[in-house]
Amino acid sequence: MRLLRAELRKLNRPLLYGVAFAAMLFCVLLAVGGASNAANAAADAGRVPSSCAGLRLPEGPACAATKASLRARAALDRTRWSEDAKRTAAQLDPAAAGAEAAGLMASLPGVLAVALLAGGHVGGEWSGRTLKAVLTWCGRRERVLAAKLVSLWLAGAGLVAACWAALAVAGPILNRAYHLPSPHASAVDELRHSAGQFGRALAVIAVFAVIGVLAAVVTRGSIGTMAATAGIFVTMLALAGLPGTGRWTPATWVQEWMGFAAGLGSVTTLPDNFWSRFIPATGAPGPSAGLTGLVATFLVGALAAVALFRRSDVS
Repeated sequence: MRLLRAELRKLNRPLLYGVAFAAMLFCVLLAVGGASNAANAAADAGRVPSSCAGLRLPEGPACAATKASLRARAALDRTRWSEDAKRTAAQLDPAAAGAEAAGLMASLPGVLAVALLAGGHVGGEWSGRTLKAVLTWCGRRERVLAAKLVSLWLAGAGLVAACWAALAVAGPILNRAYHLPSPHASAVDELRHSAGQFGRALAVIAVFAVIGVLAAVVTRGSIGTMAATAGIFVTMLALAGLPGTGRWTPATWVQEWMGFAAGLGSVTTLPDNFWSRFIPATGAPGPSAGLTGLVATFLVGALAAVALFRRSDVS
C-alpha cells in the first residue's frame, strides 16, 4: 500500500489535472453540440412549402397530392426528431450522464487520455531516469509495476467521475437553454444504468491501462508510450473491420461488453461512444464473451509486461 500511495502522489501533478480538464471540456462540448443538433433538427422537421409555387408545381390535383405526401412525411419526421430530442435530453440528465461519461471514457477519448497518463506516469520514469531510484527503494519489480498499473487505472476511473460531474452540471443547463423536451424517465432507473455502465467502463479502462504499461515497458520513453498505446488500439479497431477476424479482437470485446450499438447505429445526435462506429455490424460474441476476451487481454498484457520488465535495463 505504501508503494501505491507513492504512485498516487506522483500522479498528483499538472499532467493529471490537464488531462482531466481536457476530458471534462470534451464531454461538455460534445453535449453542447448534441443539444444544439437535437434542437435544430426538431425545429426544422416537418416544414412543408405552403404553396404550389414553393413546390414549383402548377395548381391542381398533382400539387395537392404532393402536399399531402409531404405533410405525411413531415409528421413522421416530427415524431422521429421529437424522440431524438427526448433521448438527448435523457442522456443529459444528471442521473443518466454517468452512462454517457462511461461510454466516452471506455472508447477512443479514454484511450487517448490513458495514453497521455501512461506516457507521463510510467514511460516518464525512463525518460526522467527516475526508475532506478524507485527500484532502489523497492526492489520487487512486480510490485512496482502493479502499483503503476493500479494507480493508472484509478486515474482512469477518476476521469469517468470527472466527466460525469461535468455533464451533471452542464446537462440541465443545456436542456433548458435549448428547450429540449422532458424525457419523463425514472431517476432511479437512470442512476442504475449509469452505475452499471460505470462498472463496465472500469473493466475496459483496466485493459487500456495494462496496454499503456506494456507500451511503456517496451518503448521505455514518454512519447513512445503515448504513440504505442494509441497505435495499438487504432490497430485493434482496424482489425475488427476485417472479415473473419472482427469477432475475435479486443475492439469487438469492448463493444460487446459495453453494449455499444454496432456500426452506424452508434451515430446519434449525442453519441455515447467513439468506438463501435468503426466496427461493422456483424455477428458479435455477446457481453459474456466480451468480458472473457477483455480478461484474457488484461492477463496476457500484464504477464508480458512483467516478463519484459524483469529483463529491462533501468540504468
